[in-house]
Order: sequence, then structure tokens, then C-alpha cells
Amino acid sequence: MTILLTNDDGIKAEGIQSLFDTLTTEHDVFVIAPEDERSACSNAITVRTSLSIRQIDDFHFAVDGYTADCVNIGLNGGFFPPFDIVISGINHGPNLGDDVYFSGTVAGARTACIFGVHGIALSLDCLDSSSYFSQASEFALRFISDILCRTGDQPIFFNINYPNIPKHEINGIKYTRLGRRKYNDIYTIHSENGSSKIIQLSGSIESIGGDTTDVFELRNGFISVTPLSIDCSDHEFLRILR
Repeated sequence: MTILLTNDDGIKAEGIQSLFDTLTTEHDVFVIAPEDERSACSNAITVRTSLSIRQIDDFHFAVDGYTADCVNIGLNGGFFPPFDIVISGINHGPNLGDDVYFSGTVAGARTACIFGVHGIALSLDCLDSSSYFSQASEFALRFISDILCRTGDQPIFFNINYPNIPKHEINGIKYTRLGRRKYNDIYTIHSENGSSKIIQLSGSIESIGGDTTDVFELRNGFISVTPLSIDCSDHEFLRILR
């Protein structure tokens, strides 16, 4: 299998390095990631300026753009062989509920699906240093081999959150729906000489979700696997109208 790895934490991030080391034991893997951290960039792409690509070695490439740029270049730039799947991560921190709309990690997998390739976003539930990147990488190795043999040609798109606990404490895998995230952002405004600057201070995030949500299952020690779709149509409202 030929795999494209990307992320929004940057080419030097521990999570993507761990994935590369693990996946290359069985697959052909290329890393195409942002030169610097691009967290919370969502599906931003560069359309009016050029992008620089720095080749680090035969398998690692850094792009001075966004995560979606990296996937777009990897799939459509003509530099690489066709990819069977794009894996975005491992993100340093969870991507739960409404995070999927802001996350650059999730956008990497979403962009793959838009272009007709399977996409997986993988996040570790830890914002600080963690010793569990390697076991999350091993899970990814097993997961892609299992799930792709069960799917057809239709591209699939998963958001996976891995608990920040030892392997023997993980209760299993749960296929989940999205919960909710309430962002309590705090800003301060500085005004001077008729000009104002607004600065975001440290806020807080409240995770909300009952049984079968990613929030609930991750909190209870399960690996949360949420199948997503690029179709944002409100089908329920259309059904009501009809």
C-alpha cells in the first residue's frame, strides 16, 4: 500500500514521525507536511501565491502552506505515485465534536476524500508530551489493513481519537457519532491612536456528549472511530420539506 502522511503540527512533530516509523515496516510511505505548525487551519488552501516545497530526503517533503495544500500537492502535483490512503496526524491533542470543522488534521483526511482517496485523521488525547504515539501508530497500522479490505472503491473518511492511556487499559474500539464542543473563548482589546487590536487569551473547552458519541467513548477509555462525510446537506430538513 502507498500512503501519504500529513499533519497540522508541522514536519518535525513527534506524532507524524512515529507514524512514519511504524507504517514503513509494511508500506511505502511519503510525508508531505507543513513546514511549521498550522493548527486550526481547517480546509484553508493557498490559491493566489506560489508554494515552496523543501525536499528533506526521498520520502519527506515540507510545504510552506496549509495541511490541505500538502494533500492537494501530494495527490495532484505530479511528484508522487498514486496513493491508496492519506493519514493525517498523529495530532497532539484530541479532535472531538465541533473540532472537526476547525481542525487542520481532520481537513487533511477530508481533502483526501474530496479528491477520491481514503482519508483518516488520527489524534491522541494529550496536549503535552506523551509516550503513547508509538502504540497509536501501531493501531493505525492494523486499522488500515482491516478497514480497507472491507470497503469498495468509494472513498471513506474517518476521524479517530486515541486515548492517552497504556494499551492494556484501553477498553476497545467504538464506532461513534460526533459530540459537541463548547468553546469559551476570552478576548482582550487594546486601543491606541484610533486603532484596535484584539487578542485571544486562554479560554476553556467543554466537551458535551452522551452514549455513542466520540466525547463519551474516549472519556471511557475507548478508541473512538467516527465515520464522516463531505456532504453537509441537511437531509433531515429536506425530508421534512418534502
